[in-house]
Amino acid sequence: MIAAIAVFAIVFAAGAVLLENSSDVDGAVSYIKGDTNVVKTSGSLTYQIMFFESEEFETLDLSYTALLKDSSGATKSGTISPSSGVLSNGIESTLTVTAPAAAGKYTLVVTFTEKKNDDEKVETERTQTITVVEPVVLTAVLRNNSNVDFTNFVVYFKVDGKLVDESRSMVSVAAGDTTTVTHEWVSESYSNGRHTFQVVAGDENIGSTQTSFLGGEGTFYVGHSDYGLVNILLGILAVVLIIVVVYLYRKPVKNYGKPKSRR
Repeated sequence: MIAAIAVFAIVFAAGAVLLENSSDVDGAVSYIKGDTNVVKTSGSLTYQIMFFESEEFETLDLSYTALLKDSSGATKSGTISPSSGVLSNGIESTLTVTAPAAAGKYTLVVTFTEKKNDDEKVETERTQTITVVEPVVLTAVLRNNSNVDFTNFVVYFKVDGKLVDESRSMVSVAAGDTTTVTHEWVSESYSNGRHTFQVVAGDENIGSTQTSFLGGEGTFYVGHSDYGLVNILLGILAVVLIIVVVYLYRKPVKNYGKPKSRR
């Protein structure tokens, strides 16, 4: 008999993941794990999947199928790669999920199939919710107002005062010159209204962490702008004025047609 004792180390190392999305039934453990479940439209995510059979066995056949479903339960074809395959006991395999072009909530469904010894095939299903969002494109023009050229200078975006870690980029700006920095900001929940952003220097820069020589800030709106309500009210007022003008224009003149002596 083959005993997969060495695989226990893998299971224990992934303990934090297993507590969230796993099962441990009759000695079998399976999971889906990834760094994030939020992705921009048409972007991609990477997940690790694993199935581990801890009981002793003479033969073991493991395989999986994976698919992505939208909120209505319809399958989105061509979004998982590879969408099926053979698994090794306790060894992770990688799945790449390509997000649809439409924002919304989707569900990654992985079905593990196990056949141990001469037993019947057993299927185990694991799911993971994925949030697909439209990214907010942040763009800033930076000017080097110093007399020193900056090469491979690390900068980040801040949104509403909070550092966006994944916005890290390196810029090279000659003295007195400008450059443009762009980042597609992806967040699971955008609050409606006005937001501010700015570009700041990274702490990893050698010699300076000051950003005063670099401009780069702006605003963007989610849902509506500061003038949205004003524009709506002005539109309503314009309609009301048109109605009043039409009414006054079409209103008949009192005593129209009578001689002046009888008016």
